[in-house]
Amino acid sequence: MLFDGTENQIERPQDPDCQKDNYSGKKKKHTEVALLLTNKSRWIYYISDLYVGKEHDFNIFKTEFTPGLGWFKKFKVIVDLGFIGIDKYYEIKELLIGYKKPYKTKNNPNPKLTKDQKDWNKQVSKERIYVEHAIGGMKRFRMLINRARGNCNKFRNDIIGLCAALWNYKLDFNSKS
Repeated sequence: MLFDGTENQIERPQDPDCQKDNYSGKKKKHTEVALLLTNKSRWIYYISDLYVGKEHDFNIFKTEFTPGLGWFKKFKVIVDLGFIGIDKYYEIKELLIGYKKPYKTKNNPNPKLTKDQKDWNKQVSKERIYVEHAIGGMKRFRMLINRARGNCNKFRNDIIGLCAALWNYKLDFNSKS
């Protein structure tokens, strides 16, 4: 199971409160975020509803998959550094997550990862690349790359769901040919 979030740009809301909610510090734009679940064949099994742009991937994960219900007891889960702390909330058979570079402090003015940590991060990246390919494949349909101009949340959720379905159809069609 590979999890990752994807951000889609939207028009800047007129309401100041909505502007604060939808502003993504990561992209420096107004966005909406969705969480994806894929596998190594890049098949998209699950896509969440869209959340406001400032919402963090792990918070969406906790909302969509309520902790303590044994969701991942039998699965290998591969996530990025946006999911640090997942092992505290969920019982997971096997978890692959990279190491984060330490913060720069007075005691550690030049923080670095060890060679083993860098090798581990490389290994996790090789496993995790498939979710990025699925997101890229879904965004090939261009509806998710351009700024969404409609105000209807249901319509935008339908768009992202249809792009995921088209990507899955393309994978299925290519595997049969």
